[in-house]
Amino acid sequence: MVIFNPRRTLVFIALVYLIFPNNLLAQEKDSFRIFSDEPRLLIVQGYSTSFHWPHLLKGKLDRHFNGQHQIEIKRATKGGTPIARWMDVKTGERKKPWIDIIQPALSSKGDRPAIVLAQQSLQWVFGERDAGIRNAEDTERIAQGAKAIRTYVQHLSEDGADHIFIAMHIYKKPLEPGIGNERLALAQVLKENIPNLYEGPDVWVPTSKLFPKAFDTDGLHPGSIGTEIMAQLWFESLLKHDGLSVPEWSRQEMEKAIAGEPMSRFVMQYKGLLPGSLSNNRRWQNLVKQFDTDKDGKLSETEFANLRESEKQKILNHQ
Repeated sequence: MVIFNPRRTLVFIALVYLIFPNNLLAQEKDSFRIFSDEPRLLIVQGYSTSFHWPHLLKGKLDRHFNGQHQIEIKRATKGGTPIARWMDVKTGERKKPWIDIIQPALSSKGDRPAIVLAQQSLQWVFGERDAGIRNAEDTERIAQGAKAIRTYVQHLSEDGADHIFIAMHIYKKPLEPGIGNERLALAQVLKENIPNLYEGPDVWVPTSKLFPKAFDTDGLHPGSIGTEIMAQLWFESLLKHDGLSVPEWSRQEMEKAIAGEPMSRFVMQYKGLLPGSLSNNRRWQNLVKQFDTDKDGKLSETEFANLRESEKQKILNHQ
């Protein structure tokens, strides 16, 4: 008769993980599929740079799967909140935005796996906002940034995230090279093979090469081109995770956007390319007053064309 010994079994499992950790973790990661006949919840976690690309990502998923999928995309975002605004990076304590926004989003998953698409930043992790990782030899801050990312990932898992894809910030001229170097801390975390943690797309390189064209009129937030780039690269990351090919039409969409004229967020919303109402936005109302030359309270085609050209010049004037 075989007698089951729990202690021996646990010791055996621990030894197996010590001897073959990478293989076991790889098998666990490879077994999960995002795109299947089962319901999935995608939670986009970040702040203002992630307000709009999830809308474009949903459009790509709908087109690629002819609307025949059970994937819900939900945003758990808040302006001005990189990692150090969601949690205390010294104590790890979750802050109010985390409790009010992230936890409810994760708790809404029900029986579905919750897949977090995190596009984050290490601003304020090192003290002042403009204090970042100086270079690849800045090992102290790389380790400090890695610790913050690791705690952030752990909290997401504890609160219900089943799988986490993480990327860092788009190009941000006033805070470079620190923003670009955030990827060094992420790379250190990814080497640890944390279960169910995956590398998201590198959105810094393409947006850095397309500054200022890929940005909005403030030179900081993504405009039409930056938004399309992020949506496409996240789309590619998810498809590649499942071993699926990237449709040519989606790459052509991104190439067309890059080759075309940049649009501000306001112009995109006015054209219906992004959701949201502009009726109560003071900045938009002031723009309308400025370009409504016949004072009829609305924009004619010519007036809107002039507004759009003005917005484009604001974007391109950032150097």
